[in-house]
Amino acid sequence: MTKISRVAAATLAFALALALSADGVLAQSSSGEDRLGWFYTAEITGVWTAGNSESTTLGFASGLRRVWPRSQIKFAGGAIRTESGLATRFAEGSVDDFTVQKETDREKTAESYYFRGRYDYQLSKRFYTFAGGDWLRNTFAGIDSRTLLAAGAGNTWITDDRTSFTTDYGLTYTFQQDVVENPFLSTNFPGLRAAYDFWRQLTSSTEFQSTLVVDLNLDNTDDVRFDLLNELPISISSKLAFKPSLQLLWRNQPSLTQVDLFDSSGTPTGEKVRVPLEKLDSFFKAALVVKL
Repeated sequence: MTKISRVAAATLAFALALALSADGVLAQSSSGEDRLGWFYTAEITGVWTAGNSESTTLGFASGLRRVWPRSQIKFAGGAIRTESGLATRFAEGSVDDFTVQKETDREKTAESYYFRGRYDYQLSKRFYTFAGGDWLRNTFAGIDSRTLLAAGAGNTWITDDRTSFTTDYGLTYTFQQDVVENPFLSTNFPGLRAAYDFWRQLTSSTEFQSTLVVDLNLDNTDDVRFDLLNELPISISSKLAFKPSLQLLWRNQPSLTQVDLFDSSGTPTGEKVRVPLEKLDSFFKAALVVKL
């Protein structure tokens, strides 16, 4: 068994041991109604490749929630990191007698961290208020640190045995530090936020969850961003689930990066210029979820 296979097997065995030893219950019953108390989930994501190419992707996410009769508080955090290895081969010796050498240069190619918290209070069956905040670091998207505070209200439109759907809307204030400063934009600004949260029980063991958050910068209304997350949790047991997910992060005015400047003949000038990064980032993950 290779080193990579041993790491993957150890990760899976650890998650299975956690699941089998847990005494907790699901944070959400099959009817879609919350039970009271504390609930915790942990997700482990890993991808390893070796041989002609090498890469390692590790991800971890967790969520903690406390539910009361008319309110709840939620915390969530996570990280994902990818390292890739570029192999360079060369030969030493003569044409008739040589040995092949291999050197691998490893570099970080993706990294993202986040933490968020939120408090909801149910004023009536269909209306609630909320307050919360979140922090993000995604240097490959040009964000060294972004802290956002939000407060607002929302509506519960559907809540039954198989479906729930809520929307909320609020005011925000953002404090952002970019990897490369944009001299034309303010890094601290007020904003507006709208969001939905949709849940559907597809089968006895499969759910579909979708959330969308849209933020508008009131200092610069051309600066719009959204965060769309679609998940398909598949229960393996009461303690363990397999969850593929797709997240799309889009910003109309992305952060900047610096690139080397060449002249028309292709000769480096020694100068750097600021250019915008891509507007869309996408993350597809397949995670093992432990529910306590």
